[in-house]
Amino acid sequence: MDTNPVLVAGVSMLLQEDGSVAAKALTVSTGQSMLADLVAADIAPETDLIIIDPCQFGDQLEAALEIIDAGLSKKPRYIAYCSATDVNDQDMVRSLLTLGFSGVVSKQVDLQVVKIAVASVRHGLVHVEQGFAEALLHASHGATEEQTLIDRVRKIPLEAELTEREAFVLRAVAFGKSMKEIGHELDLSSKTVETYKARGASKLGLRTRKDIVGYALQSGWVIQQ
Repeated sequence: MDTNPVLVAGVSMLLQEDGSVAAKALTVSTGQSMLADLVAADIAPETDLIIIDPCQFGDQLEAALEIIDAGLSKKPRYIAYCSATDVNDQDMVRSLLTLGFSGVVSKQVDLQVVKIAVASVRHGLVHVEQGFAEALLHASHGATEEQTLIDRVRKIPLEAELTEREAFVLRAVAFGKSMKEIGHELDLSSKTVETYKARGASKLGLRTRKDIVGYALQSGWVIQQ
């Protein structure tokens, strides 16, 4: 959901391309009427994932989440689709993760990254766009509550400089998915998925699926909630 009807329509169409996701575009007004729009919104009770720009709701964000949760059969996972342009805003990422968001993605990235984030979160993973993740990891001071957030973010082997797709493919491989299954989720051919797998594995010095699984378990960048 967003105040921009063109954006929500585009994201909705992208997510439904391969038929694996049923998505609904919901436009909300700006200002004080936002919460009223949510109360009146026709959100299916079985909805299990919400993409929302938390910056648009400001200090009404928690109230907005409560309204959404109240109309659903179970608490959904949330992805923050942020209009904030500063990927160094660690406070924002900390706040969203503390509220229970499972994904944080900037509107400045390619829409395909949103699709990858959705696939990751649907698998029970936490997906934080690499720029946000790097800023949060580098700013960590080791406090207990801070470490809890860091552990949720550590799903990307940052030192290897993997792309979003390489990281997603390797995570999916670690969970036992085939190239065909991964390709279906990303709307890519099996050959292209294999290329991303090979590039990512090469950056990490991994050669076999067993190596990938072992790395995932040892490094902690594949984390189930």
